[in-house]
Amino acid sequence: MAVVCESTACLPPELADRYGIGIIPVPFIFGDETFLDGVDITTSEFYERLTSSHTPPKTSPPSPGEYLAAWEKAAKLASDVVSVTVSGKISTMQRSTKLAQEMAAQKLPGVRVEVVDSLSAAMGQGFVALEAARAAERGEPLERVVEAARRASESTKMIVTLDTLEYLAKTAHIPQLAAFFGGLLKIKPIFQISGGDVQVLTKIRTRRRSIEQLLWYVQQNIPPDSRPHVAVHHAQAPEEAAELEEWVRSSYDCSELYTTEFTPVMGGYCGPRLLGIAFYLEEPGRAG
Repeated sequence: MAVVCESTACLPPELADRYGIGIIPVPFIFGDETFLDGVDITTSEFYERLTSSHTPPKTSPPSPGEYLAAWEKAAKLASDVVSVTVSGKISTMQRSTKLAQEMAAQKLPGVRVEVVDSLSAAMGQGFVALEAARAAERGEPLERVVEAARRASESTKMIVTLDTLEYLAKTAHIPQLAAFFGGLLKIKPIFQISGGDVQVLTKIRTRRRSIEQLLWYVQQNIPPDSRPHVAVHHAQAPEEAAELEEWVRSSYDCSELYTTEFTPVMGGYCGPRLLGIAFYLEEPGRAG
């Protein structure tokens, strides 16, 4: 059993290596150059370029052929492949995935490919891929692996605060956010992604208050006696991310806790200084 996902999952490399999760890098164009997310430009180089550029990068989905090539590589070690995608409600990548799945019937005979919509992005997507990989490691059949992934996708949430709406206004095509663009770029909003939907939780005018509200929303969603799976996210804000991780560690007995930076593709949408948390709670009685 093999698990594959896009680079939008922001999986820490050691986790992808530990569970053998294949990463499909998302291409993006910055100026006159084309890059592969997480491959040929470092995050520090990217954010330095982003803050000095007047034109944001343009992202395009991996082609069906790139998905197929990743599945073919995974199939050399496994007869079944589970491909965990970024939410279809916030990205067009699933169009390529569906085309690739149709091609796989002929190109990869004997290999079963199941596509699971993570209903999220960043480590919201990453946790779904991890659940699939852990189920596969336990020797579960394909149906149970897919079930574990979908169960995680239904319970995963991500709550983030942006330092500016400038980059999202230039790049995003999410109808729910349209009301914020124009005259509100100095607002520091808090968003939640859950079940594939993007919800604006509140509008804050200062950085300090936005972080305080972020913590409050996390507390409303994670019971104090639970053992959540948590990932702290940031975009060029390592010191604040470290403080946020320490707050999570002191507040909860986490099943796992990571800090990971947004990849260039994700950072291009949200801009520098994003701060947030992705998390999910297991059903009682289920091991992580």
